[in-house]
Amino acid sequence: MEPISDLSIAGILVGALAHFVLGAIWYSPPLFAKPWAKVLGIEMGGGGPSIAIPLIVNAAGAIVTTAVVGIIYLWGGGDGLQDGGTAGLLVGAGVVAMENLNRPMYERAPWVLYLINSGFAIVGFALAGIGYALVA
Repeated sequence: MEPISDLSIAGILVGALAHFVLGAIWYSPPLFAKPWAKVLGIEMGGGGPSIAIPLIVNAAGAIVTTAVVGIIYLWGGGDGLQDGGTAGLLVGAGVVAMENLNRPMYERAPWVLYLINSGFAIVGFALAGIGYALVA
């Protein structure tokens, strides 16, 4: 098992940036912003509270979660982009999407919200893993 000290800081930053940028695209009006906002009752078009703090917290979270993907990549003997993507898929599909199932099951959250958010987790973590592996 590789020590955590072998994590690539550059890989974490590249993976986190890829994940963060995907979020901006995923939750944009041409893709899923409108159905996401509608199901949550959020009015688009400004006038609401600033999103600066949520964006900062999200960027920090992307760094932390990409580091976790990097650890899985290292401990799995990762070697290349495919292994990076697989490590990310394990987190996105195997952890986040499965945990998110509690929302529609117990909280009766709309399935469309589950699909949008979990789809982002699956693709985003896979992309973060690829970004990590690209420069690790």
